[in-house]
Amino acid sequence: MKNYLLLTLLTIICQSLTAQVMGNYGEKQQTYQNIVPNAQYRAVPKAAFFIGDNQIEISVNTLYNQKASAYTAIFSVTQAGKTAEETNTLLNARLDGFLSDLKNLGIPATDIYVDMVNFLPKYEYDVSKKLFSRKTYTEIPKGFEMQKNIHIRYTNPALLERIVTAAARQEIYDIVKVDYFVKDSESIYAQLRETTFKYLKNIENQYKTLGIRLDSAYMVSAENAWVAYPINRYESYQAFSTQRLDIDENSKVNSADKITSRFYNAVPANDYDIVINPEILEPAVQFSYNLVVRFTLPERVPAEKTVMKKEFLLVTPNGEVKTLKIE
Repeated sequence: MKNYLLLTLLTIICQSLTAQVMGNYGEKQQTYQNIVPNAQYRAVPKAAFFIGDNQIEISVNTLYNQKASAYTAIFSVTQAGKTAEETNTLLNARLDGFLSDLKNLGIPATDIYVDMVNFLPKYEYDVSKKLFSRKTYTEIPKGFEMQKNIHIRYTNPALLERIVTAAARQEIYDIVKVDYFVKDSESIYAQLRETTFKYLKNIENQYKTLGIRLDSAYMVSAENAWVAYPINRYESYQAFSTQRLDIDENSKVNSADKITSRFYNAVPANDYDIVINPEILEPAVQFSYNLVVRFTLPERVPAEKTVMKKEFLLVTPNGEVKTLKIE
């Protein structure tokens, strides 16, 4: 009995550890699969297939994870005022304070750009009522609203937290996005091709061990390349557990607001034959390359059947050769 209880306890602990390793997002995906059984969230092994009797098609997928060499963060600041001059003065005062803090962080003026986005008048409704008519609503100018965006370029990703703190001191809370940049992307694509072609050459050599000479086959190929930036790879989810209630229809349930979490979800390496820089810690720019090669082998020529024909020759004493017909 004690052994049975110990086994049960260990099972519960192992299940708990598995859930922690999987993460709350994986728990969400598993729950969704229980609700929708046919939902495809995990990679399914691809089955091999025949193209033709004398054709072989090989597809190679290569992934390159590259750390960004520079970043650009965009902050948006909006200011309202009664007059155009007051609005511009108030906004510039906040910007000057922010730009001063950025200079103290070591960011040069050449890496900062202020973009004028909007400068619009704001209106409100004035209600007036005449003696023999209904209420009349008339729009009248109320003030002005100005919006500017600040583009900040930096190379150290750890600097972003200090930039956000400096922005908050000037009541700038809207960080629009962060762009990632990679220098010399041409060399990355060149390395992708070189690595993929070398991998294909190894496959050709392995086919030789089976007696299939792909190097002498007619060959056509196609290729495709694309890149995924971190800004497009963030996903959101909600992790919570809700109790099931048995209540009557007249009862009212007030649900609490659930926190929405966001995380960087890199392009998975499931369908890639080669992954360059596979271990990534921070969000990276991911370059993908796909090569498809179709080999057409020479048609097989049926072997000719050799027919043995026997002939009997007779050589006479005079040296004359005669063919003897023997049934």
